[in-house]
Amino acid sequence: MEYGTARIPHEKREYGFFDQVVTWFGSGVNTGSWYFGGMAAAIGLSFVWQYAFVYLPLMMIPWAMIGWIAWKHGASTVTCTIPALGVKGARWAGVGEFFGMIGWPSINTFIAAISLTYVFHEMWGWATYGQAGSTGPLILGILVTAVVQGLIVVVGHRAIKYLEWISVVLLVVLGIWETVVVLQHWDYAKIASLTLPEAQHTPAFYFDLAFGFCWGWAMIGDFGRFSKSPGGATAGSWLGVNLGQGWFMLVGAIGVIGVVLETGVFDPNNSDPSSTIASLGLGTVAFLVVFFATVSTNVTVLYGAGMGLVGATRSASPKRYLLFIAILQFVMCFLPLAFDKFIEYFEFFLGIVGGIFIPLWTLVVIDYFIVRKRQVRDEDLFAGSHDDGSTKSRLGDWNLSGWISMALGLGVFYLLHYGMTGAAAIWTASFPAIGVTAASYLVLTLGFKMGRTRLI
Repeated sequence: MEYGTARIPHEKREYGFFDQVVTWFGSGVNTGSWYFGGMAAAIGLSFVWQYAFVYLPLMMIPWAMIGWIAWKHGASTVTCTIPALGVKGARWAGVGEFFGMIGWPSINTFIAAISLTYVFHEMWGWATYGQAGSTGPLILGILVTAVVQGLIVVVGHRAIKYLEWISVVLLVVLGIWETVVVLQHWDYAKIASLTLPEAQHTPAFYFDLAFGFCWGWAMIGDFGRFSKSPGGATAGSWLGVNLGQGWFMLVGAIGVIGVVLETGVFDPNNSDPSSTIASLGLGTVAFLVVFFATVSTNVTVLYGAGMGLVGATRSASPKRYLLFIAILQFVMCFLPLAFDKFIEYFEFFLGIVGGIFIPLWTLVVIDYFIVRKRQVRDEDLFAGSHDDGSTKSRLGDWNLSGWISMALGLGVFYLLHYGMTGAAAIWTASFPAIGVTAASYLVLTLGFKMGRTRLI
């Protein structure tokens, strides 16, 4: 059964603590994390270490707090945004989740298709990615990946849970395998001290991409609501995504540095796992693991995209939307082909996603834990509508103060990230957007009492 926007009672919840750990570890251990680590290797392995085990865990604390809200109320991601945006306003959060989640498979599928071109080369001698004549094999790889993950997502969250358990085992083996290969050939001290001449971006730039990458896991509520305990929804999700994402960023960075030591050339466009695997000579099995890992990640984000649409429409028929998502992603997966370089699409997508979810999650956390002090009732989150279409919830159809703050935060992020790039390169666009969103909402609600009568 898929619940859509309905409340999930505690006795119907199926995810234990380790189910959440494995689900989010499987999502974090993905080809995008590998690719991101390979890009960030340009400014040194020490930065990747600091990011993976200091900055990332801190960054994901507010994200995990969304999981607590979802567990508390048995609520989907979109429903968790109702106090901050209003009942009708939250539907637009569903639209945001839909667009954010439907874009991720286009990235991961492209990376999986690269891997399949190497498999096709071993089977039939076809051209591999980057060689002349590789467009046909690449398109076939996209088709295969899109069909497989589309079929799985229609089945629903139970199939996803079991798939994650299988994929985690395979990915752990692959990650260890590559790391051992690199360290057998080159001394770690040499890897850690290598300076690459192609560092075109500052650490602040990667922080902005990272916020889009990490806070873009918008389905945190959609899976947190299935948790049997608050620890699973919060600590389990947080632990899983940090272990998976942090580790595979390191794997990607170490692999790319190993390729540089082997060839003397660093090209951030070849930071994908398959190019690294090919350079290190790990074989066909490794390429197949990358393909399987991509599918396991994509089905979770596609499920989130479906739940975003369900939240936007308040539909009681989620299966219909999951089928629609399975078909739509089939088209979306070809978008990277419209860009000259895949890295340009990767950076463009993360910038757009960051602009949405950085102010949104800031707003939701500030509203729920500081302004409302967790005094939100289930009957208000899941209230029906009057005959005229207005909500019965005391939270109201729209939270004007929330939308003003959301607009200000989003505007600051996009202005800095795309307009004042010099300032963003120093200060990031993310932290000013978080600060503006939080400060403006606190001033409007606590200072000017805007929407104060609907706080509890």
